Amino acid sequence: MRSKRFLYGCVAAITAMSLASVGQAFEKQAQNALVPTSKIVGGYIYNAGDEHIASVDDIVLNSQGEVQYLIVGVGGLAGLGQSQVAIPSKAVKCECTTKDGERECRMTLSMTQEKLNQAPKLEQENRAELMDNNWVTRNRSHFSVDSPLNDKPAGKLISYSNVNDVTVQTGNNDETTNGQLDDLIVDTADHKVKFAIIGVGGALGVGESYVAVPFKALQLTENEDQDYTISTKVTSKQLKSAPKVTSPDYSELESQEFRTMVNNMKNAKKQ
Repeated sequence: MRSKRFLYGCVAAITAMSLASVGQAFEKQAQNALVPTSKIVGGYIYNAGDEHIASVDDIVLNSQGEVQYLIVGVGGLAGLGQSQVAIPSKAVKCECTTKDGERECRMTLSMTQEKLNQAPKLEQENRAELMDNNWVTRNRSHFSVDSPLNDKPAGKLISYSNVNDVTVQTGNNDETTNGQLDDLIVDTADHKVKFAIIGVGGALGVGESYVAVPFKALQLTENEDQDYTISTKVTSKQLKSAPKVTSPDYSELESQEFRTMVNNMKNAKKQ
């Protein structure tokens, strides 16, 4: 009888350890999936042969925060005379590791340099091709990205370059205490922006601190001049008292507990 109880105890202990290991694995996977856009824009894209085939110039997302495209330059010489192409985000694999406390991300695309150069080009003002269904279908086909039968229109598209460093108008509507959009955090597992990094305090970027808010807490509005205003119901007082994150990796977001705290922030519900 004692031997059975001992055996059952061992099985229970091993099961608990296994579940803990699985939990840690999922947590680790979640950590590595969260990538700041500042690590993507300017980053290199490699092909299967470990050849550097492009650098990311911009990111295009929709109003729900779903990343649609990575904009890269092709052709030209030393960056001159390049044409822009839009790589569907689902065609790019992004893997991140933390080495010596620093996050390193590597993007890969299963395509040769020659074929990438042959991709449909963005030639119209404001990348109008991205709203042309025929162009989008042809572009997806080039990158071997399927269009699901239930695929919904992407809706209004937003370029990261147009909203980065834009003032964030806080809920108390006090211009002297507004923040600034400094970064977006992308979950590469589902290609969605989950958090926005807002700089608060300081002057001209000096002495500025950073807080994370859910992306859904922001309202991005484009005016007739194609400039953006960003607003949130989160007040400046709440931003200043919110737990801080550390640039450039914002490693605090690796903690599930911290992410939950951010998501539960008062006034951070969908705008």
